[in-house]
Amino acid sequence: MAKRTTRNKIRHQGAECKADLECAMIHMVQLGALADERSTYINENLPIIIAGLQMVIDSWDAFTPGL
Repeated sequence: MAKRTTRNKIRHQGAECKADLECAMIHMVQLGALADERSTYINENLPIIIAGLQMVIDSWDAFTPGL
């Protein structure tokens, strides 16, 4: 079996990070859907957190081509 190069390992970790970020986004959106507009705490805070995570995902997408 061929040995994986360090560069391939780095790219793999980058891809796994992206998958984890997207999974976190899915969980947050589902949390908001489950709250069904009944929690003012969630309604006020979750959209800001989701927007921040989206910025992280966009930044990650711009970062990973250089790996």
